[in-house]
Amino acid sequence: MRPFYLYIFFLFCFFLPAISHGQEEEETIAPPAVEQETPPAPKRYYVLSPRVSVTVPHPLGNSSFKQSFVGIYEVSGGLNVYLYKGIFLGGTYKNGLLKITENKIPDYNASMYINNAGGRIGADMYIGDKNRVIYSASVAIGQNWTHYSGLVSKDKSRVLPTTYTCTYYEPEMSIFFLIESNFGIGATLSYTVYNKNFDPYELALDDWTQFSKNVAGSTQYFSFGFGFYYSLWRKKGKERGGY
Repeated sequence: MRPFYLYIFFLFCFFLPAISHGQEEEETIAPPAVEQETPPAPKRYYVLSPRVSVTVPHPLGNSSFKQSFVGIYEVSGGLNVYLYKGIFLGGTYKNGLLKITENKIPDYNASMYINNAGGRIGADMYIGDKNRVIYSASVAIGQNWTHYSGLVSKDKSRVLPTTYTCTYYEPEMSIFFLIESNFGIGATLSYTVYNKNFDPYELALDDWTQFSKNVAGSTQYFSFGFGFYYSLWRKKGKERGGY
């Protein structure tokens, strides 16, 4: 019988430390993790910045223009060259489409294609304490080419204008949320004014609907949508913490 009790004693001596150690491990509480605040990103400046935006135009200003057309899309692209910190000069091109739809003039379908090309001056500025948001403001001046399709007059002998060219100017502002120091996505808002009056009588639109007021104002619209920011060729020198 004695060997049997010895076996029980040795087993008890062996498993007791293991059980106690396991309990101590289970009761050990890890110290709470200390949350570290993300430091501000450095402000970096580059040589070139290509931009792309996709927006929707909304006619404004001229009541006849608002009554006739609805914006479908605008796609803009450009390239900016930085002069000093965020100040830049650049070029821009825009292609867009507005249409006369059923809710504007029933049983009538016409399109207004726009193409703008011009120069731009503006500035990019970091906002916020973390330097992860860029506010961009600029003004573009250039040339517009507009083409109409689908215009119809009830007077078959009447020749309607299909194209025109004019100058335009366009203030624009954008906010970009940086994903990388040289890449961001955000919102873009612009207001375009053409040096050309919109006249529905010139386009024979009065053959198909009535215009209560025809103020011979310039063609203008605002656009809102998404913008993309990218920069190339980082400038050498010390990274700055502010302007």
